[in-house]
Amino acid sequence: MPRCLLCALALLAVAVLGGCDTDNPSSPLEEVQGVYAFTELRFDPSQPQVLEDVIVHERLVQSNTSIEIFGAGPALIRFQLEGGPTVRADAVATATRSTVRLTAETEQDAARLAQILLPPTITLSRSTDGDRLSGDFMTTANLQAYDPELYGGLVAQPGTLTITLDRATSRGD
Repeated sequence: MPRCLLCALALLAVAVLGGCDTDNPSSPLEEVQGVYAFTELRFDPSQPQVLEDVIVHERLVQSNTSIEIFGAGPALIRFQLEGGPTVRADAVATATRSTVRLTAETEQDAARLAQILLPPTITLSRSTDGDRLSGDFMTTANLQAYDPELYGGLVAQPGTLTITLDRATSRGD
């Protein structure tokens, strides 16, 4: 009898611990639900001798720029560059205990995100307090989409994109 009990406990432990992966995609989106403000959005070209850093967040109209993540998975990315119209891009959000991934819903949404140098899919790390999403990753940016006058013809520039988002409101706010 104790041997059967030991086997049952071992199977129960495997089942419970198997569901505790830190990158479990079933982590609820409710934890990251809310509105986030861009506090940093910068592109550092791989060839700094040719191009200076592109500090996108300094050109964003903060009152018209945010990312809102809804608990069921949709996300809304809204932004306005100084002197331009407000732009909306729809995305799908997924979360793990350590990351949030935003993926543009359509090619048109991906093209809109390129206007602020965001690729179609970004994966951001979650802070321990849950109020900050951030990431640094290698990407190829379409600088011409961001500023056609200043960066005409520069459609595939490799570099590092740095993103920091701070939660402005959360579920229940």
